[in-house]
Amino acid sequence: MARPQRYTPAQVIAALDEAKGLVSLAAKRLGCDPDTVQRYCQRYPRVQAAKEAHRGEMLDQAELWLWHAIQGGEPWAITFALRTLGRNRGYGPRMEHTGEEGGPIVVRVVYSEQEHRSGPDGTYTPLGATGSPRSLGTNELV
Repeated sequence: MARPQRYTPAQVIAALDEAKGLVSLAAKRLGCDPDTVQRYCQRYPRVQAAKEAHRGEMLDQAELWLWHAIQGGEPWAITFALRTLGRNRGYGPRMEHTGEEGGPIVVRVVYSEQEHRSGPDGTYTPLGATGSPRSLGTNELV
């Protein structure tokens, strides 16, 4: 038999409202463990909705402060916005790959005896292949 609930969903919602959706603070107000509040969120959709509504307000406020910082010319805010919000416009981190001293990347492919057979005329035959062997050019990779 399930034990009786110590709090009503309305009490948990009120605690979340007072704590602006912060689970640990709501639990402290109720005198319980944060896991208890999380279980109420899982069990009751309206408790979860109350928590999410406050999280949404917090994110809106954070975006507003970010907007003010950008308008104030704060370099950290501009950089953050471009690297995160502007990523789809190409402002994300860029990585270039080059070879030695900025030159082209050189790729060498080495086959072991178990991986291929090569005839005296330079032909290549993969193991298990049927038909005539293929000839490899000097810059051709298979």
